[in-house]
Amino acid sequence: MASLTKLFKFSIKELWVLLEAWFVFVKWDLLISFTQYETWRNKIILSPNLDNATSSIDDATLAKQIKLIIKLSEIAARFQIRKMNCLRRCLSQQQMLKKRGFSAQMHIGVRFEEEQLLAHSWLTLQGKVINDSEDVTDRYSELKLVSEKGILSALR
Repeated sequence: MASLTKLFKFSIKELWVLLEAWFVFVKWDLLISFTQYETWRNKIILSPNLDNATSSIDDATLAKQIKLIIKLSEIAARFQIRKMNCLRRCLSQQQMLKKRGFSAQMHIGVRFEEEQLLAHSWLTLQGKVINDSEDVTDRYSELKLVSEKGILSALR
């Protein structure tokens, strides 16, 4: 019940963004869980589209808008039926930002921890990490293969 009363602290615009985020998470969760990778792979933006980078995130208003979208989507992720991992979060946030004219780049990195290979994804916009801590690039080694074919041949 306490969570429900917190909804009244949001503006109507923020509630719409929360609702949008919730449904975008559902979309990506279903796509990832129940369809082949080939179905949704072309939706992943691993390299930035600098042609569309007309605004700088150094602009305080735009930076605030980006932070709000990330914050509200993180709240929506906590109220999903299933756990939303970093890939689902990145794809959802990237879609929401793209809709608003921001071309965020997704990064995928790996690290070894207790003899296990862990993978993680995060978003950057104009070189700045926007949905994780800045030290994520220190904790994970980014996979920087040029193409999907390169990744597949490296895994063989």
